[in-house]
Amino acid sequence: MHEALHKDKERILRCLRTGPKTCKEVADATHMPYLRTNHLIIDLAKQGLVYAHHCTLNATGSPINVWALPPSEMSPLHAEIS
Repeated sequence: MHEALHKDKERILRCLRTGPKTCKEVADATHMPYLRTNHLIIDLAKQGLVYAHHCTLNATGSPINVWALPPSEMSPLHAEIS
């Protein structure tokens, strides 16, 4: 189970290397459920591996975070993902 968690976080980081994305965009690109993707992105944000690059509004006017890698993380993926 722990290895699957590690691989999913790695897939999210790899996806964000191409540029900032919403959680839904990441979920669609990685073929993971939205709720799992959201949970893992929050974990990655707590670890400082991703951050909310900016906010946008959805169709109903609610804010949506657009996630990105910190500028220093745009090169190789972190070797250590908790």
